[in-house]
Amino acid sequence: MPLVPPQAIPTFLRSLSSSLPSSSPQSATALVSLLAATSLGHGQTWLPHCLKLALDPHPRLAPGVAVPPEPVDHPLLDLDLHPRRFLVAQLKEALVKSASLIGVPRVICALIDLEGALEDPRDLSKAFVRRGLEEGTVAERRQAGRRGLRSVYRSELDGIFDLMHERGLDDLRYLSETTTYGTFLTPHAAPVPRRDASTPPSPDPLAHDPRLLSLVTLACLVPQRSARELHWHLRGAIRRGWTRDEVEQVQGAVEQACEACGVDGVGEGMPRVRDVEVQDEERL
Repeated sequence: MPLVPPQAIPTFLRSLSSSLPSSSPQSATALVSLLAATSLGHGQTWLPHCLKLALDPHPRLAPGVAVPPEPVDHPLLDLDLHPRRFLVAQLKEALVKSASLIGVPRVICALIDLEGALEDPRDLSKAFVRRGLEEGTVAERRQAGRRGLRSVYRSELDGIFDLMHERGLDDLRYLSETTTYGTFLTPHAAPVPRRDASTPPSPDPLAHDPRLLSLVTLACLVPQRSARELHWHLRGAIRRGWTRDEVEQVQGAVEQACEACGVDGVGEGMPRVRDVEVQDEERL
């Protein structure tokens, strides 16, 4: 499939929406497309279109209306206060998380371009999601990272870390705990993933729905054809709330986004959800 020209991206995004599970979070199409495009070096072109897709269902603030204060410690409140800003916060945080998977330089470019890509600058989220980490300790980041890792790897995590130790890869274990998960992917991971408004709030605008983290990881791993990690995160997606059929739909949608960026065949020879063993969640 040839590279989709910029003027055709909106049509492609609307079509891609129908390829994702009907139960997908509202920001799913924009999130998956933006991260796949950024992974492949097309983030600058796709960013304004993904933002528009996510924000258009919500009315803009009227001219002259003051922007309500952003509830940075409880971003879900922005669904009522300023839903467009909440969706920007989600896409912004998805980009930040993706930096640990696709590399910081491309993400820096996308984040710097974010404000200029908005039709109304009042929609910009300025939340500092990791403010609490500045005063925290490495041990606290490691604890949050372990909680996030457990949500994906469960009982396999100890064996993975034992293998890293045996092979002299303790640096990789340390970075996985404190940085990849403890700083980027799950900086505020709780003992039990937050699923509804009755649980304590998190400053992470993606933390309320465990499935969103799987969208981030799959949208970054599929374009890179990272086979081992992809298998792990297909399994993790089931553990974080997606059904097996939905995981296949998500993977297929990411592959379509890659094709739209001019990269064909990213799914050839790669693991599929059918290769993942039956999980405890599926036996319930």
